[in-house]
Amino acid sequence: MNSDDDKSVLTEIEGAILSEIAHRGNTTAFRVRRAFELSPSSEWSGSAGAIYPAIKRLRDRGLIIGEATTDRRATLRISLTDAGQAAMLAWACDPDRASSVGIDPFRLRSGIWRRLPDADRVIVLRGSAESIRANIRFLEEYRIGLDDVEAERIELSLAVQAMRLDYIARQLRRLEEATPGSP
Repeated sequence: MNSDDDKSVLTEIEGAILSEIAHRGNTTAFRVRRAFELSPSSEWSGSAGAIYPAIKRLRDRGLIIGEATTDRRATLRISLTDAGQAAMLAWACDPDRASSVGIDPFRLRSGIWRRLPDADRVIVLRGSAESIRANIRFLEEYRIGLDDVEAERIELSLAVQAMRLDYIARQLRRLEEATPGSP
């Protein structure tokens, strides 16, 4: 969604990178990429092919600066410029973009599940519920000791997962009511 006409509009990955630099102080491109790689969300790519070009775009647009270090690899220590801080805040505080349904793998797949035969749909729903429960257990452990920014994100992830479980329970009840005597 980044147009040449409006250089202040950030893509989601660009906004997330600026956020990563600002709130955790990840000051090298490698550390930023590593943070994405370790994210509990599989939709965020930690690949060099996604992160490094985005960091280059942010530098080219003057939203971050890089200062050479004295290490053997000539690592650049990156930080937000004033314009980068302003762009990150505009991205973070945009109510329309913040409330967008965005990337949601569950939502994308749920419509397809409706077309499955009931028995297959029950299998997918039950499998998804078990996977969600495992993810909730992981997130509950993961949030221990996190900074307040990341802890808030994990709280929201837990709430989303709880809503998904509720949705699955409702779907399974409907399927059971439609086919009495089914397992």
